[in-house]
Amino acid sequence: DTLTAGIEDTENQLIVPRGGEYAIVLSDGTRVWLNSASELKYPVHFAGDMRRVYLKGEAYFQVTKDTAHPFRVESEAQVVEVLGTQFNVYAYGHEEQTYTTLVEGKVAVTASASGQHVQLMPGQQASLGRQGGEIVVGEVNIQQVVDWKNGMFVFDDLSLEAILRKVARWYDVEVFYRNQQAKAIVFKGNL
Repeated sequence: DTLTAGIEDTENQLIVPRGGEYAIVLSDGTRVWLNSASELKYPVHFAGDMRRVYLKGEAYFQVTKDTAHPFRVESEAQVVEVLGTQFNVYAYGHEEQTYTTLVEGKVAVTASASGQHVQLMPGQQASLGRQGGEIVVGEVNIQQVVDWKNGMFVFDDLSLEAILRKVARWYDVEVFYRNQQAKAIVFKGNL
């Protein structure tokens, strides 16, 4: 199974369904908040010189600092490596883009397909197409990205389609549009 390549033999798989969310503390003390419709594969105990987990979906990581054992989050399109930091990874399989947003510390993002490597500073987000391409780095509104873990939706000039994709996962509902142009209406606000 390519999804578990490089992960230690004895592993757990945490699956959070649509409409759910979950927080977990890994064996090294790292805290992970999983958003709805997400999966995390992680070892029962980290072994060797690298701490590795595999993510499908969205998660916020508060990594325990351990310079001798870097922490690695693998997803379909990328690998994120850290020593000790707080960051968000948005890597849903059905979404076109994978996003890594750094809140605190420093992370390195590597594109699986091309090997392109970038380092992020706090407040920056790396965007990468699921099918490859170039990693694009830009400044973002951190609250908009990470407040889901505090039970908030923060929207800053986001299309109705993007907003309702998040709402659909959060509340486990399907959204249908009678008027396709409504998808492009842009909103700003907090819920």
